[in-house]
Amino acid sequence: MKKLISVIMPTYNRSDLVGVSIKSVLSQTYRDFELIVVDDGIEERAEKVVKSFNDDRIRYIQHEKSKGGGAARNTGIKNAKGEFVAFLDDDDEWAQNKLEIQVRQFEKTDDSIGFSFTAVENITDTGSFCTNVPDGVQDFHERALKRFSGFLTVTLMIKKQVFEEVGVFDEIFPSNQEPDLMIRVTKEYKGLGINKPLSFVNMKEHEHINSNWDNRINGRKMIFEKYQDDFNKYPKYLAKHYFDLALMCRDVKYFKEAKKYFVKAIKINFKLLYIAHYFNVLVKSFLLFGDTKN
Repeated sequence: MKKLISVIMPTYNRSDLVGVSIKSVLSQTYRDFELIVVDDGIEERAEKVVKSFNDDRIRYIQHEKSKGGGAARNTGIKNAKGEFVAFLDDDDEWAQNKLEIQVRQFEKTDDSIGFSFTAVENITDTGSFCTNVPDGVQDFHERALKRFSGFLTVTLMIKKQVFEEVGVFDEIFPSNQEPDLMIRVTKEYKGLGINKPLSFVNMKEHEHINSNWDNRINGRKMIFEKYQDDFNKYPKYLAKHYFDLALMCRDVKYFKEAKKYFVKAIKINFKLLYIAHYFNVLVKSFLLFGDTKN
């Protein structure tokens, strides 16, 4: 008997795009799935578009008020009937054999494997580029700590039982819910990497969604606080994350915060690049006479 896959698709005020993503799921060569569309939008409901497909494998769930992408995915997980859970955003697409390849690869593994993820083709205004992933079964916990974008939700297939053990998306996080989840998952389970671009990500739309800098910055800080003990085992990774956070703060002219995290990075790793950027932000904060964050 084939295993049921629950595909969870959160949507937010984008009824003009969600239909393409639904078609991508319905065209899968692996046919034993349910598609749970969780509508988190208020201004523009997707109900009419979703129900126009008239497919009994599709379930439509509507939030009464907007709760965020993590909460929408959690609603899907709680309502999922499948042995496996996969995620697709309402502006992305899959290769037709994406689910089939992941299920077939899972069948060759043991119970220590909790998730699978694939390479990604990133679609931009000017073309596309591929983000590769390590092939085969591995312990990916170090990767989860090193690269916060190392496991894109659109590529993941996770055993339902994994959520029962490690929990679901942490809705307290204003951003970075995906790396938070995967740090927990990889701590308990090995994963299976499939270095084939089976997921297609609309970069333009994702950049628009992730444009709230305060949420991005605060979510990153929460990751550091929550997993301080884990990061202490990999100080160079932590220094690089502090450096990246400092750059984010600098770009929105939060100069005090930028200096704070440049210093944190330098204390861990006395690197010329970090020092140069630190002095650069000192000069900028002096010349601009102010900080946009008081």
